[in-house]
Amino acid sequence: MKFVVAMLSHETNMFSSVKTELRHFKERELCYGEEMFTAFKGTKTGIGGAMDAAKANNIELIPTVAANAMPSGLVTADAYRTLKRKILDGIKAAGAVDGFVGILHGSMAVEGVGNAEGDFLRDVRGALGSQVPVVCTLDLHATVTKLMIESCDAIFGFNTNPHVDSYERAVEAVNAAVAISKGKIKPVMALRKPAMMPPTINMRTTEGPMVKIFERAYKIERDPLVVNVNVAGGFPFMDTEEAGFSIVVITNDDRELAEKYAQQLSDFAWSVRREFLKPLTAVPEAVKRAMEAKEGPVILADVADNPGGGGSGDGTVVLKTLLDMGARNVGFALIKDPEAVDKAIKAGVGGTVTMMIGGKTDKFHGPPVKITGRVRTITDGTFIHKGPMSTGSKGEIGRSVVLTVNGVELIVSELKMAPNDPEIFRRHGIEPTEKRILVVKSRGHFRAGYEPFAKEIIEVDAPGVASPNLKQFPYKHVRRPLFPLDDI
Repeated sequence: MKFVVAMLSHETNMFSSVKTELRHFKERELCYGEEMFTAFKGTKTGIGGAMDAAKANNIELIPTVAANAMPSGLVTADAYRTLKRKILDGIKAAGAVDGFVGILHGSMAVEGVGNAEGDFLRDVRGALGSQVPVVCTLDLHATVTKLMIESCDAIFGFNTNPHVDSYERAVEAVNAAVAISKGKIKPVMALRKPAMMPPTINMRTTEGPMVKIFERAYKIERDPLVVNVNVAGGFPFMDTEEAGFSIVVITNDDRELAEKYAQQLSDFAWSVRREFLKPLTAVPEAVKRAMEAKEGPVILADVADNPGGGGSGDGTVVLKTLLDMGARNVGFALIKDPEAVDKAIKAGVGGTVTMMIGGKTDKFHGPPVKITGRVRTITDGTFIHKGPMSTGSKGEIGRSVVLTVNGVELIVSELKMAPNDPEIFRRHGIEPTEKRILVVKSRGHFRAGYEPFAKEIIEVDAPGVASPNLKQFPYKHVRRPLFPLDDI
């Protein structure tokens, strides 16, 4: 058997002013053809899972494109067309194939297209015909649309948040494609979208309402006629008509059963919708609590400037508050500021720099802050993920420095990244377990790596385009009424 594999992944924050161009994919992950196998061999990633599952099933895997950019604003039409065309060209060049496996996000939005995954899968289906199985994996924060469901045979969404099962879901997708190709299963999918678009802040799968929903999903999956149950919390910064929560139930050729289970699970998700709402802590109060804590590290999570949710990564409010309040023994990851990095490198290790830092991308994350700091470390910003997420894969933040500013050791980088793996601190000579306070610009994925040693985690209410306070955003296209934008 011969399968084609492709990765096209972006989580689009439509309120971000930073358009996502092809260069942004190059900055994070972009490789073609056989380069994909070199980059992902042995990693606990979606492509790594597809590779291992193909080998286990004696499948020849045809690589096309692996493209993944940091969450930001709309993907440009040119970037999308370029990547999609290369994948479709790869499918054409492969000749007769027995299946297609897509490693997708599910909340990618493109200029002039809107939700992109449906458009993409429709064209893949058109290139392969109706008889070739088309399956894909999706992020737990996918925006599942009717077109996506109509254009593929089966979807396999993450069951975890933080997302530590991308490898397993890809293995599951490949195995399903094999079963479909051999006629062992005939999947039918039922989609339900309750009128809710909860913030992602309380969407973890270790506590809260998602635990209750997944417990019911797993119970449904015990039915031998059920192939898979997908629970997608959605991405609330997608301002599209189909934005929000989704339930997809896949059965083996039993439409009525799929529809029944999907409705039951959708109704239950609606019943617990208010449990997704969670208060944040004002920045001064959060810093005060962290400074007065008996033990550290206390983690201050700057959730609204989460680069993993489209934040600029250069928000300054938390940094300025720490400095104003005299906090000490602080590790801070990170501020994206290429200009500041360049000045620090020119000053050299041990040099002192005075400059305005951060707040340069837009007006939503706080103004630049004047600092005077000593250059402690200079690196190329490359490290290997050793935590539960993306284990074994490479992380890159461009050239980076550590500035010691009073009691704060501040990582400044050329590229933005949510510091979800503590290795980003260690790469820069900072042992995170020894800090009294750690600042991470992340919404929740950091918990997989930091919770084992953190003494407390405080989610702070700083400004930013990834804020869970959704009513502040100027939605124009989502369906209404929609919880929590509307009190329903």
